[in-house]
Amino acid sequence: MRTEAHRILTSRFSAAGSEGLPVKCGLPILSTAIRERASLGADERSALASVLQRAERQTSIIADSGRFRFHFDTTGADAPALLDAAGQRVPGTARAFVDSAVAIMAHVYQFEIGTLGFQAPPNDGTIGGGPEYDIYIYDLGPDTYGLTTPDVFVAEGGMSTTFMEIHNDFSFVSPPANRGIPSLRVTLAHEFHHAIQIGSYGYWTNDVWFHEITSVWMEDVVYHGENDYLNYLFSGDSQFKLPGTPLTAYDYIMYSRGILGKYFTKRFGHDTMLHIWQNIHSMAPLQAIDLTLHQLPSSTTLSVAFAEWTLWNFYTGVRADSVTYYDEAAHFPVMKETYYDLISPTQQVTGSLSCLAGAYFGYSTGTDTVTVALSNLSADCQANSPASSPYTLTVSRNRPDDSYREIAGGLYLKLDVTNQSQWFAWTIGRQGPGTTSVAEGGAYPNPFHPLGGSLLFLPVNEDQGTLSVYSSGMELVYSATLQSQWRLGQRVLTWDGVTKSKGAAPTGIYLFVLSLPGRTVTGKFALVRR
Repeated sequence: MRTEAHRILTSRFSAAGSEGLPVKCGLPILSTAIRERASLGADERSALASVLQRAERQTSIIADSGRFRFHFDTTGADAPALLDAAGQRVPGTARAFVDSAVAIMAHVYQFEIGTLGFQAPPNDGTIGGGPEYDIYIYDLGPDTYGLTTPDVFVAEGGMSTTFMEIHNDFSFVSPPANRGIPSLRVTLAHEFHHAIQIGSYGYWTNDVWFHEITSVWMEDVVYHGENDYLNYLFSGDSQFKLPGTPLTAYDYIMYSRGILGKYFTKRFGHDTMLHIWQNIHSMAPLQAIDLTLHQLPSSTTLSVAFAEWTLWNFYTGVRADSVTYYDEAAHFPVMKETYYDLISPTQQVTGSLSCLAGAYFGYSTGTDTVTVALSNLSADCQANSPASSPYTLTVSRNRPDDSYREIAGGLYLKLDVTNQSQWFAWTIGRQGPGTTSVAEGGAYPNPFHPLGGSLLFLPVNEDQGTLSVYSSGMELVYSATLQSQWRLGQRVLTWDGVTKSKGAAPTGIYLFVLSLPGRTVTGKFALVRR
């Protein structure tokens, strides 16, 4: 039985949360099973083979001018049904359920393809009865909204036609107001975008985290009023409870990270997610995100954006600022922090943080509470073995030496890490966010890898300055008067690693001179060509 096959794979590879919330989508489970199929037991191999096959239903109808074919039963346990006000199935409503699904899919298609500009998934020839996109409706079990399945095994980044399966009533969903049609809407929006991703851009079984982030984001774009995604923000496995989980994690936390799409869209423009997927044609998601951000008119990097996202995730709930940060931030939970009463002169925290992950520490001084939002910005991050780096964070009421930086609340902070350029700390007090980033005379990232449009940032406290870059032999390789840009809470001048003669500056140690109003600032950095 197909439902039993789903149960077997879910029990082995479940992405279910610790609080028993339903699995939004079966794609992570299926992707893991496909990736690890060589090590599956006999029952699991049989279950995977069953799930990969299309399940025949009692009847089907073609809808939306031949774009879709819906396969369903009209009688029996798998027959779809509408729900009454008490959340109970209404007998004899299989056709009415399908009629609703037809109308919803017509809207989903027009929005995702016509309005947002994504490429339609390819047709599958005669599979399923014809070239229409096939949607199968039956009882997926008590905890799965839907699943999009590739028709063939493909290499990482390959493309395949797919078919979609959705639950036949959504009676298991919480809260009760989301049961039935509201969940049908978000499921069709979510799963159809998986069909777009896998069929027209690339299927990355090792990076399903971004497939899920995108499809959860898409639910709220197409059906902004349903807000089913809020369930996952408040779970114990969410971004707001486990910010130290790496961005590339395969866990249940993926669903709560649909808000990353909200950040990208509001911060960089409504086409940003589309451009990322266009780059996924030829590279994995992390690299595609980084390249897309480089290609923006205000070129930035994945690392810089992740640091900024760490700040956005602080301004939620009672701290919400819907003008600067998320539009719906007031409906989000408050970020989990580790609090310390700064009774003694110094508080030291030693720990380890995974790549593309964050941690939040609150320090109470008696008259103020200051939060340090720390991020490991390293993008050297694999889904199955994310890199982790140690840190020591010290906050003091006084300044023991020059290695401490003044922060909000009259406090001082020192961050000891192996590579300062891969870390960033926001300090947030009553007056809002400040930073503990690089000061004038410093540069980041250091070492600088000028690849794919990346930039070197040189902090300044002025609107304009002249940047001169010299080789270690004091040969002038670049000089220009520049307007400063606002990056991560401070003004910076930037350099792309191109010399005054339009060549590529080679690997080496470089000195820079900042000619600013009334003063000159100097420093050095390493440039490494890969």
